[in-house]
Amino acid sequence: MEQTETRETLRKFPLFSELTVQELRIIASITRIKQFKKNEFVFMEGEEYKGFYIVLKGTIKVFKTSDTGKESVLHIVKPLNTFADVPLFEGGCYPVNAQAEVETTLMFVPRREFIEILENNITMCLKMLSGFAKKMRRLTLKIEELSLKEVINRLAAYLVQEVENSKREHLPEPFLKLSVSKATIASYLGTITETLSRTFHKLEEENIIRMEGRKIFILDYDRLKELVK
Repeated sequence: MEQTETRETLRKFPLFSELTVQELRIIASITRIKQFKKNEFVFMEGEEYKGFYIVLKGTIKVFKTSDTGKESVLHIVKPLNTFADVPLFEGGCYPVNAQAEVETTLMFVPRREFIEILENNITMCLKMLSGFAKKMRRLTLKIEELSLKEVINRLAAYLVQEVENSKREHLPEPFLKLSVSKATIASYLGTITETLSRTFHKLEEENIIRMEGRKIFILDYDRLKELVK
């Protein structure tokens, strides 16, 4: 990836959106592009923390595994989103696992070089603080959603978000294609695969969605959005 293209990619992230061209050039100079095959681990819980990542293409599953082997999905990271940036200032080890759900291209930002840049430029540091704050707010909302909403409401929110991310909400019949397994989605929504399948079936029975393999067509987008509230 050329330096100019890298700078424009970085500018799309809230973390870097307030930086000048020169500041983006400094960040771009330390980044590296990495490729991962389907099911390949980016890092595993307990590994030494080396830096954070930006998804350019593909999907990353961020999860923890209990002592009994149960997997809990914390994030499903799509293109133009970051992950593993929370421990940036603490260092230590990665507190979670990250695995490619499909063939994935990532931009890696090494911790040591990144911290050195911030230590030498307080203005850049202050500009990026708001980006971290926005991510913390999203995490707080996720916790509230898991605590207060039923599975059907959480699933509706997930489907609406996927449709909006794909810019298809204005189509006569919006649709999306599941990019991760139902088991991964179920864990992300705080439920089990069987319950998720029953919830999908319930939405079909109520003529809110229609499923064709991994494709989901939204028959009644207004009703689906009502379930999010």
